[in-house]
Amino acid sequence: MAQCLNTLDAPVRWSLLRKGPRVFALLGRPTPLGLVAFGRNDVSRSWALTAEFGALRLERLSGDEQVSGDHCYLPTASSYEYGVTGASDSADTTRAVFGLLPCELEQLVTVLRRGSFPVLGYSDTDLKCSISSCVIPAYWPHVVVSNLAVYGNVVSLEVFVRILLSSVPQGQLGVRFPSLQPVIRQMLKLLIVQRRGIAYSREMLEMVPTADPVAK
Repeated sequence: MAQCLNTLDAPVRWSLLRKGPRVFALLGRPTPLGLVAFGRNDVSRSWALTAEFGALRLERLSGDEQVSGDHCYLPTASSYEYGVTGASDSADTTRAVFGLLPCELEQLVTVLRRGSFPVLGYSDTDLKCSISSCVIPAYWPHVVVSNLAVYGNVVSLEVFVRILLSSVPQGQLGVRFPSLQPVIRQMLKLLIVQRRGIAYSREMLEMVPTADPVAK
């Protein structure tokens, strides 16, 4: 049975939350050393790192969010699969958290590959998106666009999707690659979603908000 976040006996992380029609993931409480479990004592006192439609955001939670008991699983060194385990395991729930299904992201990257890149990335440590400078938590899906790390080659899933969508009219991706049309339609849905919170960066993590931050 679902339990409200502010009534939990033990802290949680990588857990699925529900609040009204909203379904998203609580990845944990971000610290300078990485993510730790988020407990009821952190409500309204600490940032929570959430994931919704592939976007990672720092949020202040109210405590009445329902913890479903389902959890996220993430890519490993041997498998790039990700999703949600438990009763909520479905394609819609996976998209609600990650934005795209693993097969959709794999298809997108494979079709766009020229030579050796882009490829799906894996890291057991936090990374920084080379374009947005936002933090990509350890194990979270991301894309590697070259082997020249010195110039910046890691792109977050959210930024990768946004760049592709911005280039769809000029690049005519749907015309050039007809097999991508279903994936592109799915990505277009992500543009209309109102995302709560603010982007996950080290600078924002050091700031203590005085009110609930709300950003698109």
